Order: sequence, then structure tokens, then C-alpha cells
Amino acid sequence: MFKDKFCKWPKLLRVFVILSLLPPAFVFILVQQQLAPSLALNDVLLMVGGFNVVLILWGVLLKIRSRKYWYRNYHIGKTLMLALIPILASCYVSFSEMPESQVVKQEQVRSVEIAIN
Repeated sequence: MFKDKFCKWPKLLRVFVILSLLPPAFVFILVQQQLAPSLALNDVLLMVGGFNVVLILWGVLLKIRSRKYWYRNYHIGKTLMLALIPILASCYVSFSEMPESQVVKQEQVRSVEIAIN
């Protein structure tokens, strides 16, 4: 993997990170246009976040080994920063939603009629 003559592994990592940003953006547009429920965005963000964790591990491995084999950096750190965006978004969405037991329930307005005879 590291005997790379044409720096294909950093380029492949960059392509995968950019492609991983497209599904959440597409679903976000659908949610904004009210064509999809907001829960669809949560599901997509969690799946893409899991995929990006694998990409980050692969990128860290590439970054550690890049100096030894290629003597260059290939901007792997900037690509890893882009891979953090869906992970941070999924964390924000999951932490911002409070469970039903912690949400304050509003009382319903009830009218009471008193009759005096």
C-alpha cells in the first residue's frame, strides 16, 4: 500500500471524504424543502459519521507513514479536518435532541364552567 508512485492513496482518501459529504447535504436539502422527515437526516448523519471514523483512522495511518515512504505530506491533515464535519454534525444532532422524559410537557388549557343555581 505504501509503495505508491503516483500518490493514489492520499487522492483516494480525499475523494472518499468529499463523496461522504454529499449524502448529508442532499438529505439536508430534502429536509429543508420538507420532502423528507427530519429523522432521515439523523440516520444519514450517523451512517456517514461511522464511515468517516474509518476514513479518519485510515488517514491517520497514511499521515504517520507518509513521511517515511513518500517524504511528503500530501495535505492529509486538511482532508482529515473535512472528514470531521459529519462526525461533529452527528454528535451535535444527537446531543441536541433531548429524550421525551426530560422534555417539559406543556399543560393543556382547560376551561371550567361554574354554574350557580
